[in-house]
Amino acid sequence: RAFAARVLERLRGLPTVEGAALSAAVPLDIHGLPLRSFALEGRAQEGAAPDAALSNVVSPGYFQLLDVPFVEGADFADLHDTAAPPQVVVNEAFARRFLPAAQVLGRRLTNRGVTYTIIGVVRDSTYESFGEAPTPAVFYSYRDRPSALGEMHLRTRPGAEGVLASEVQRVVLELDASLPVFNVRTMTEHIDKNLILRKIPARLFLVVAPLLLGLVAMGVYAV
Repeated sequence: RAFAARVLERLRGLPTVEGAALSAAVPLDIHGLPLRSFALEGRAQEGAAPDAALSNVVSPGYFQLLDVPFVEGADFADLHDTAAPPQVVVNEAFARRFLPAAQVLGRRLTNRGVTYTIIGVVRDSTYESFGEAPTPAVFYSYRDRPSALGEMHLRTRPGAEGVLASEVQRVVLELDASLPVFNVRTMTEHIDKNLILRKIPARLFLVVAPLLLGLVAMGVYAV
């Protein structure tokens, strides 16, 4: 946790960087966001399966960096804060699905034996695929669930994407020479790579369509 705070502080100080945050997963990834079960205070479980929602672990500043506005509440406590209780932020779809017509802020949610307090509600966003229906999502704080692995999200100044990778590697190596920085890409490159499975059917259609047209023409000619 302390190392993550130092990395973010150094990255935000780079002249080409406008904002920085950490997360356990990236939206629109080919693997999708993990689905985690939880128990919500004051809500009776429906059916045999426990309630579940998409989840991610993010640092303070993540929502601002990705332009995901808060509907109510506030962002996570600072990574150095040791006094605040464990916190979560949920999206609008979560509030509609699990807390309709109820107070959302202050409600408690339990996952993996830890109880978290809902401190904010953010707008629904795109998590797994374009055109998806609004899906309940829970965001845990990196302060409460630190990890040795993570994705650094950086917003750069226009035109600075090409030089940023080397600057990020330099910052991390100066703090810990044993840590690698890899798979550096822009969000556009990330989306293009992970939409390849959706593009395959379209490309196959471009190949098969002329063949089908030829078969139809032969059939019409035969008739």
